[in-house]
Amino acid sequence: MSTLEKISKSQVKLTIEVTKEQFEHAIQAAFPEATKNVKLDGFRPGKIPFKVFVSRFGYEPLYEEAVNHAINETYREAVVEHKLSVVDYPKIDLDFAEVAHDKGFTYTAVVDVVPEAELTQYKGLVFDTISKRVTKKEVEAKIQDELKKKGENVLKDGAAELGDIVVIDFEGFTDGVAFDGGKAENYELELGSGSFIPGFEEQLVGCVAEQETEVHVTFPENYHADLAGKAATFKITVHEVKTKSFPELNDEFVAELEIEGVTTVEEYRAHTEKALKDAKAREYEEDYLQKLFAALLEANPVEVPNAMIENYAKENEEKYRNQAKQYNIPFEMFLQFQGLDLESFQARIKEQAANQIKLDLIIESVIKAEELKVKPSAIEKEYEEIAKANNVTVEQAKQAIPEDTVAYHIQKDLAVELLKKNNGPKAKTVKEAE
Repeated sequence: MSTLEKISKSQVKLTIEVTKEQFEHAIQAAFPEATKNVKLDGFRPGKIPFKVFVSRFGYEPLYEEAVNHAINETYREAVVEHKLSVVDYPKIDLDFAEVAHDKGFTYTAVVDVVPEAELTQYKGLVFDTISKRVTKKEVEAKIQDELKKKGENVLKDGAAELGDIVVIDFEGFTDGVAFDGGKAENYELELGSGSFIPGFEEQLVGCVAEQETEVHVTFPENYHADLAGKAATFKITVHEVKTKSFPELNDEFVAELEIEGVTTVEEYRAHTEKALKDAKAREYEEDYLQKLFAALLEANPVEVPNAMIENYAKENEEKYRNQAKQYNIPFEMFLQFQGLDLESFQARIKEQAANQIKLDLIIESVIKAEELKVKPSAIEKEYEEIAKANNVTVEQAKQAIPEDTVAYHIQKDLAVELLKKNNGPKAKTVKEAE
């Protein structure tokens, strides 16, 4: 027999009564384990009869094992009775002085449970999203990018301009003395790229092939110590001037791209526009969901047990550690590639775990509030898609994944679609109309 008291939205206290009969059964069940190493003349260890043991040692040596056995049994029964979803081990409180072989006892168990989100608002949440619109300017810019990728450097007869490439020998001097690292031969430098000291590239604008010239610059104050702030002269020999040559947008260029079903410029424009629209649609969906979920979390606070968050975060961390093993690199180095240390990584995945748990609980509450049901035909279709994606039969898919799991995933999808329809920029229009 047990009673339930809610301490908070995510913690309960069970008061559980162990009857005399239940404890007597627990003593009998605990006896073999509690006495397996007890020695008594005339008996092998673990083979002492119960009555002989009790007459010689009493019941007290059996209490600890018996109490544990009784608590394990009755606690599980109480969890089932009250339909609890526990997330951690219970904190047991028992007055051991009350324990006796000829009577029952009562104990309490305080345990964290999966809370149910109390929905404050899940419709009419207003937030702005990015545009899905693709403009002609964006299409043309994308096409120009593709033309630039196919560009080639060709020799130029005239003077160098910004954007051109010069092939040069150079040597740098400060106070008339050459400095280390200031010399190179046949160096290809794109004028205007900003890869050299400020003012260097601009002074080469107008030069021509086979020209010798000088460039005068001052090293920045934040340059390395030996040269910081110093004036320098570079002696330059220009060997070649090259410019970019880009292909013309015509049917011949389109054919070279080898895009299936695309042979003309107009078909290429249509293909490019569709590709941009598809990409924008994916970006829009990702942005919409991210902002929708953020709005739901803000509007519907949920109290989540820390143990629940810790467990979820540990599972996610293990996935990252396994990924590092697959790459055969230390986990700390794997994190460094992402600009993280272990402490900041763990803090981030803990925050992500908390938000994901809260969001799942909110969606579950939406499913209940809206009484979202799943048709058998939808479950069957889902199994067919799972089978196809994993190259197995439908029967194999059904054996691998329980039906209630499939049904729940469909319910979540239905809930998200409902939330998308009732929140976002259009929610502003609804509010204004009201």
